[in-house]
Amino acid sequence: MPCVRHNQRVLNWLAVVVLLVVVTTVVVIKLHARRRAPDPGWFIDSTRAAGALTVIGTMFAVLLAFTIFYALQNYQKARDGGSSEAIAVTELHNVADVLEGHDGSRLHGDLICYSRAVVEDEWPAMRDGKSSPTVQHWVDTTVTDFAAIDPTNAKQEAAYAQWFDQQAQRRDGRRARAAEAAPSVPIPLWIVLGIGASAILAYMCVQADRRESAVIQAVPIAFVSALITSALLVVGFLDHPYDNWSGSLQPEQMRVTLSLIDDGHVVPCDMRGTPT
Repeated sequence: MPCVRHNQRVLNWLAVVVLLVVVTTVVVIKLHARRRAPDPGWFIDSTRAAGALTVIGTMFAVLLAFTIFYALQNYQKARDGGSSEAIAVTELHNVADVLEGHDGSRLHGDLICYSRAVVEDEWPAMRDGKSSPTVQHWVDTTVTDFAAIDPTNAKQEAAYAQWFDQQAQRRDGRRARAAEAAPSVPIPLWIVLGIGASAILAYMCVQADRRESAVIQAVPIAFVSALITSALLVVGFLDHPYDNWSGSLQPEQMRVTLSLIDDGHVVPCDMRGTPT
């Protein structure tokens, strides 16, 4: 956890640095263009120039809003998937109490090892867009051990049927969070966003006018560049939900589940979920 917090601080400061560099660079370019601008400015018809900027800005704003909404939906799916998976594992543990007794070790051990592997192995792997072979091993092991269960009474038969429902919820939850491990915003969309942002800032720089003071020329483009850069950083954050940003998704729900089900059972794995 200390390493995660350190990485979060590094990324947060990196975002601040990127924001400051972009704003400073754009302001310097605008002021440099102001010094070189002819007396009435480069545009003969300022109204027509402003109209063109309005069209460009509106198109970019619509595209950016759509992208943020799309990335936010995927972020929410990843969070809901992790929560649903953790709840399902807790319920599977309760069902295992009925199927093999509270002192049973096979299903209980498989679920505990699965949870450990999700927290310690698969979550870090998802930052690189990968999944964990260790988690898949415990999925397969759980299926094998469950197949060996033979219900002997009505209570166990009801639990046996319930297991399939909870197993399906666990599987769907894992798939939902794993699906968001890879970036969901396509590269062409990033290119279009980059073109739109560059066009707006370049157009504002060309509108430099030496008749206005440096402060009046610098403040609007500083605000616009800061807003555009911040919005693109937000898209990048939402598109990488498992990175080490503050607010990125962490396996807190699975940790809660692990604290509930890891109650002294003998398990066939170490603390990281690796089979022993």
